[in-house]
Amino acid sequence: MKGAPLILLAPSEDKAPGGVRGRLVETPAQHWVRERLVALAKTGGPEALKKAFDLKERALAKAWAEALALDRPSPLLPALSRYTGVAFQALDAASLAPETWTQVYILSILRGLVRGDELVPPYKLKLGAIPGLKAHWRAAMAAQLASLPEGPLWELLPGDSAALLKGWTRPRHTVDICDARGKAVSHFSKKYRGLVARWILTHQQGDPRKVLKGRIPGCQWVGVSENDRGGLALRLLVEP
Repeated sequence: MKGAPLILLAPSEDKAPGGVRGRLVETPAQHWVRERLVALAKTGGPEALKKAFDLKERALAKAWAEALALDRPSPLLPALSRYTGVAFQALDAASLAPETWTQVYILSILRGLVRGDELVPPYKLKLGAIPGLKAHWRAAMAAQLASLPEGPLWELLPGDSAALLKGWTRPRHTVDICDARGKAVSHFSKKYRGLVARWILTHQQGDPRKVLKGRIPGCQWVGVSENDRGGLALRLLVEP
């Protein structure tokens, strides 16, 4: 497939604070989510907010303030600067060429599919926090996915995020991460997804045959098979 390789990543709970204050341009689908999150912050009681954000007191107060702030100009950062979880630490986008940021797409629960250089405010939001949110994004994301540029596509997502793409027919490659016993690795899988994404972007190689020759720190490639997304599933063994 022609074009530069593209990466799909899940968002992280951990986010950097701050940014340049501004108001985001938004689509109707993005407005639907932001409006309901702000309404939840304004009208939800303490227990409703605690359940929605799944946070303890101090973090809950911060999430509540961030949600209220979405009703006015908010501090904005590029998505790859905003998200700071394990996968993004391993990706270390700040050390990559700036143009590679346009090859990464993140399934933001607030904004839908966002490119790595697109602006994102600080927020906390889970798929179960707003009634109908998961169904909303599954429907609304179809147009966003259809607008992705050409290029070999790598879906480096956990199951809950991958479920948002159900029914999408564009072929994409995946990575199965396992330990020496062949058991799927879950706890540290985010780190290795980030490392795989970093290798692909650094070397600008989206061909699975080339990726299989790449060295991922602390791992080794041990196999390849067809996946159920019209592409290939590469098997990555985490070294003990």
